Amino acid sequence: MADDATVVMDESEIARALKRIAHEIVERNKGAQNLVIIGVQSR
Repeated sequence: MADDATVVMDESEIARALKRIAHEIVERNKGAQNLVIIGVQSR
């Protein structure tokens, strides 16, 4: 990372945000049954 980079979220904040997103997905789909999440692999 460059010296002049700005940290927007640290590791714990990213983990918290991802957990909240996951909970919202499950809530909006009324459960996780028949739910498939597909991601794109990064480098």
